[in-house]
Amino acid sequence: MSQTIRIQERIRHPDYKPPSQYHDIAILRLEKEATYNVFVRPACLPVDWPDVGQNDKAVATGWGSVDWSDDKGSDNLLKVTLNLVPHQSCNTSFFDDDFIDHDYLHRFAQGIVNEWQICAGKMFVLGKDICQNICKQRRIDRIYSLLFKSGSGGPLAIFNTVHLCMYTIIGVNSLEQICGSDIMPGVYTRVYYYIPWIERTAWPEYF
Repeated sequence: MSQTIRIQERIRHPDYKPPSQYHDIAILRLEKEATYNVFVRPACLPVDWPDVGQNDKAVATGWGSVDWSDDKGSDNLLKVTLNLVPHQSCNTSFFDDDFIDHDYLHRFAQGIVNEWQICAGKMFVLGKDICQNICKQRRIDRIYSLLFKSGSGGPLAIFNTVHLCMYTIIGVNSLEQICGSDIMPGVYTRVYYYIPWIERTAWPEYF
């Protein structure tokens, strides 16, 4: 059962200074608490390092448009499984890929900072990325492409091995994977680094 709750307050991280996309994370304070049920559950925050555990894949979700000409977004939550990309590989591909729009480079002037960011994407599928694969995974490709059309801010999560049917959010979408690039992954703000700020902001009476 879905729930509609208005946003009461948006709290950006104090070090977020656009157009730079470092520290690209915010907290949304809701007007009222969500009612938990079998469809609505809280997400866990990462408490250990490495925050990805033994995982080499993660799940991205979002409400991206279901058509390139549609800016309204999907009525249904979309998801796709992505490969986690090692920091060094991500950083190298970010600056070596000729396909990337150089407008992005000034957004990450220090490169991809491992402490602050994590990379994930559909990489090397039949020699192409998920946006170009037109074989039997066509529908998955379409979902992935559209998921991030306006999907900045969407979560990147891994399955929580401690709590049943729960996920841990390890990243927040900051820069989507560039369609057509088979080596350029998406960039996510790494939630683990911001746990102290999240706790102080969300629960000031305890931290």
